[in-house]
Amino acid sequence: MSKLATTALALAMSISAGTALAETEQTTVESVKALWEQQHKALDAHDIDGVMATYADSDDIMLMGTGPGEHWVGPAEVKDAYEHFVAGFDANTMAVKCSDGAGSAQDDVTWLTGVCSFTDKKADQSREFVTNISAVLVKQDDAWRFHSMHFSQLIGCEEPASQAAPK
Repeated sequence: MSKLATTALALAMSISAGTALAETEQTTVESVKALWEQQHKALDAHDIDGVMATYADSDDIMLMGTGPGEHWVGPAEVKDAYEHFVAGFDANTMAVKCSDGAGSAQDDVTWLTGVCSFTDKKADQSREFVTNISAVLVKQDDAWRFHSMHFSQLIGCEEPASQAAPK
């Protein structure tokens, strides 16, 4: 999200307008980052209602994974998917660190990508995995909310060294 595309606009506007634009973009970056953190705190706590509060109030929100059947549309399906996700790890054991991200924003829509390393535990079993994430967010009631999210991870094969997120 740190690579918002503003160069053309900044060059075309006066310095004061460019400064105002930069402040707006920084606010967007900070707001989206806070939303991301809010979602992951809720997910870590197994607070599904908290996770759902990070999504737009829309019948066509979407969550998509990697494989067949990993496509959930609408609040009920997305909520059900998260309820199944949290069954795979104990509450308050998840940590996430993202890198290699990019994104942009235009009007009331922003989009982002990232490579994220996750750790969590189930009973005494720790696990680590890397997930590629992309998302589209919309501004709703003066706040950013996820509209669609896609995650992808390799399962059952070694990840290429060039794709590994830092730990």
